[in-house]
Order: sequence, then structure tokens, then C-alpha cells
Amino acid sequence: MKRLIALISGLALAGTLAAPPAQAAAGRVRLKLSFGWCKTACTIRIKVINNTRHDIAWVGGTCRLHVNGRYVGKGAVYVGPIKRGHSRSSTCNVVDDRLEDAWYDFEDNGGLWQRYASVKAKPYYRR
Repeated sequence: MKRLIALISGLALAGTLAAPPAQAAAGRVRLKLSFGWCKTACTIRIKVINNTRHDIAWVGGTCRLHVNGRYVGKGAVYVGPIKRGHSRSSTCNVVDDRLEDAWYDFEDNGGLWQRYASVKAKPYYRR
């Protein structure tokens, strides 16, 4: 009887300590960024790789673009559902007056055009 109670309480404790799929797998989704054409609008290509054991219902978030250390705009990201072990690509379009001003500064001064993008994408799982 004591062993049965110990087994049941051990299983109940293990069930409370186990992380749900969204928290356990959130760190294993990888993002890859590359750039398209930038002038009045900049396209950031995003590839999301699902290395988890669970299917992702959808992935969404925001992207921010910096040119020469200066913030020039942000855009929305929607990737969609991804099966486990697969990847999916999407684009994030940044259209802002600050981006156009940075492009004209680049053309007038002949300076550098160093782009840096950061993406915050959050996967959502079905329960």
C-alpha cells in the first residue's frame, strides 16, 4: 500500500514539474535572416526552422531594422503553421520615411549601408 501511494504521489509530482510543450520547445525554434532589396522599402527574408517534437499552430512577431546603427522602421511577421522537423519562409517588409531618408543619405554621401535586423518571433502551439 505504501509503495502504491509513493508511486501515485511520484507521478503527480512529475506531472506538475513537466513543462508544457510551448515552454519546453520555444527555445529550439531557429530563425535565419537575409536581406532583399532596400530603397524605399526593405524586405527581410525570415526562415523559421522547427526542431521541436511538436507541431506549431502559427508563428508571428515583429522585425526591427537598423541601418548604420540608426533605427529606421519595423514590420510585422506572420509565418503560419509549421510541422515538426520542417521549415517555412516568410518576409517582413519595412516601409518608413526614415528608411528612405537613410537611403538618400547613403546615395548622397557615398557612405556605408550596414544593415542590422532583429526579429522577435513567438511560436504558438495547439493545446
